[in-house]
Amino acid sequence: MIASSLTRPVPLSPQPAAARHQVGQLLADAGWAGDPDTVILALHEALVNSQRHAGGVTGATVAIDGSAVVVEVRDRGRGFVVPESPAMPDPSAERGRGLFLIGQLADRAEVSRAGNDVCLHMRFER
Repeated sequence: MIASSLTRPVPLSPQPAAARHQVGQLLADAGWAGDPDTVILALHEALVNSQRHAGGVTGATVAIDGSAVVVEVRDRGRGFVVPESPAMPDPSAERGRGLFLIGQLADRAEVSRAGNDVCLHMRFER
């Protein structure tokens, strides 16, 4: 069963810990048949990247579209391109895994401009 409250985007906290908890609970309540941990980890990486590289999150949402989960994270950064096949980061590096993980976890990830914001749109199929 899919909760009707997730057919429209639900706002998420800009704080990674709170947003992880929200998404986990929302997906459990909705009975989503996919792996919520993939969504939670990709969301976490997107929020942290936004805070580190773009001055912070201006908005984040989650919704269910058919059998897929759609997550969007917006910020005021310059924008970037999600590489189709991001290189594996150096295992000893302390940073630099965010885009790699997002690319591995999301079935689709793309960046667009929405007014003054840059929006990372991630889609996770069941």
